Formats: sequence, structure tokens, C-alpha cells
Amino acid sequence: MERPNLEFEIRMDGELKVIKMTYALFNEIMLVIPNPEEIGQLLITNAGLRDYVIRRMLTGNKRVAKEEDMVDPFDIDIDIGDLDDLIQWVGDHVLYFFMNSAAKTASLGKKYEQTLAQLNQSKSGAES
Repeated sequence: MERPNLEFEIRMDGELKVIKMTYALFNEIMLVIPNPEEIGQLLITNAGLRDYVIRRMLTGNKRVAKEEDMVDPFDIDIDIGDLDDLIQWVGDHVLYFFMNSAAKTASLGKKYEQTLAQLNQSKSGAES
């Protein structure tokens, strides 16, 4: 899976805005994603989650202590199609993270497969 672009461009209030996916921003999004396997469906059907993700992304990389610190949804002048693209971009980052992490974990297990097998055999022998 190809890594998504770290920057996303969107027109807000007639001006081009660049959103950069940083660790802090990504981490805040991950805190509200209950199930990564269903991220696409959740972002379509869960209006609250979708609203939070859009508003958090449009607020940018500044610190957000509470939801009231994010951009007001009534102040958002953006084409709805562009918001769909923004949601897709966020979903791509979430799925990339999980797919990439799963592949690395599988690779790590393979790398230490023999050592883990030996440890399991030693444990069984010690228990006898």
C-alpha cells in the first residue's frame, strides 16, 4: 500500500489551505476511531465522527483542548465534494497506518520465529 500524501490542499473561504498530517493531528484522529476495519463506513454513516474529523482537520495543527477550540461548522465555506476528499484522505492515512503496522508486526514475528519457538520449548520443559 502506498503511503498517502502528508499534505492535503483544500479551498476554504476562497483561499487555498494546506493541511499537514502530523503525528499530533493523526494521534487525535486515532483517539476517536473505534474500529479501523470499518473506517470507510464509519466516516460515511457516523455524522458525529465525520463532523469531528472534518472540523479537527480544518482547525489545523494548533493545540485543541476541547471541541469548542475547533473551527465552527457554520463558518466552514467549503465545497461538499472537497470535504468528501478530505475524509477520504484521512481514511487513507488511518488504513495505511494499520496495514503498514500489521505488515511490520508480521515481519517481526517471522524474524524471531525460531527464537520464540525455542522459548516455548524451554518453558514446556521447565514446567515438567
